[in-house]
Amino acid sequence: MKAENKKVTWKKVVLVLLALGVLQTLPVIFVKPIGSKRLADENITVYYQEKDEKAAAEVFAILTLKADQIRADLGFEGDAATEVFLYHTQWQLAIREAGFATLLIAPSWHIGDSHNGNVMMVSPYTEVEGHDHESILTATLHEYVHSINHKANPKLNYFWDNGLATYIAEQKPQAEMIQSMAIPTVDQMQTENGLTFANMGGYAFSYNYIEYLDNTYGWDKVVAYASGQGDHLGIFGKSENEIHADWCRYIKEVS
Repeated sequence: MKAENKKVTWKKVVLVLLALGVLQTLPVIFVKPIGSKRLADENITVYYQEKDEKAAAEVFAILTLKADQIRADLGFEGDAATEVFLYHTQWQLAIREAGFATLLIAPSWHIGDSHNGNVMMVSPYTEVEGHDHESILTATLHEYVHSINHKANPKLNYFWDNGLATYIAEQKPQAEMIQSMAIPTVDQMQTENGLTFANMGGYAFSYNYIEYLDNTYGWDKVVAYASGQGDHLGIFGKSENEIHADWCRYIKEVS
């Protein structure tokens, strides 16, 4: 009898864990805001709740204004539209990224993300630490660049992806940030962890890296590498380690 009771108890535990697992991942599956409306053209589809109608109109306007230029800058000629999901609060965004568990680790300044070519953003009217209305609108362009990068080359690494996004969205970092932090090593530049990337000053350094490559080698070569047309040596004529050494010298010279 005791053995049977133990089996029943374990079955209940397993069922509860399975139910919690399903509940945890549901928001990742249903990414559209509840009761969402939509704005759309050939490049952009924005999903939003009625209370965010003003914000959605602004997001749609800036994306439709800039989308063609961003696609041209990245040499992207695909016809797939980008879905944009606009959320009223940070927690609504967070749970769509990796489920309810994300609420435990999402940084207070987090405002957007891009998964598999989509864009997920908080409303520019959401109050967020370190951001204002304009910075959130600009970040929408940043996430749109991620969307196009994924469509053009889903294997592009995190450092390059964010460098292009910050550079094209014109999110120029303050010089003091570059000067006050250690330059990421080649190994550190391979991280795919968002928090590790942010903590090492990745947004500032990746912008600076793409800016350096653009000024030194030209935008055509930056786009060629980003779209997967070759390796560092084949496109830039130098290895990744050699380019990194040159970049470090460049930072020290202009600091």
